[in-house]
Amino acid sequence: MMRMRSSFQDLGVLGGCVFAASLIVSAPALANGGDFFEELSASWGQNNSDDGVPYFGFVRDSKGKMIPNASIMATTPSGSSFVVQGDHMGRYRIPGFSKSVDAKRVQITCSKSGYKLVARDRRLLRGAPNGPIETNCILAPDVNKPAA
Repeated sequence: MMRMRSSFQDLGVLGGCVFAASLIVSAPALANGGDFFEELSASWGQNNSDDGVPYFGFVRDSKGKMIPNASIMATTPSGSSFVVQGDHMGRYRIPGFSKSVDAKRVQITCSKSGYKLVARDRRLLRGAPNGPIETNCILAPDVNKPAA
């Protein structure tokens, strides 16, 4: 009887470990917004024939924590710009300008009061020449300009 109880306890520990491991594996998808990527990929095929390449990304601090409600500006080589506000999770989406705009030359910048831009990470989707371009921004507190 004692041996059987020990086996059930081992199964409980093993089951707990399996459950914890499944949460750890799914955490990155949930941390990056889960359904955000599903919505984004669903909209790729719905582009108007005149639409250019869309942009998306995240605004974080140097430790990886999302910075909500930042301003994100996309500027074309000719100087046209489009500004959006990130959501409460630090995510943003910008529609494409037009097919006549070279998507690789569009500059993405991020800002928020009390912060300064310290890095940008741009990624192109391999195998999809007209796929969205991901640009992630890293902001750091600006000691010269405290938040309002």
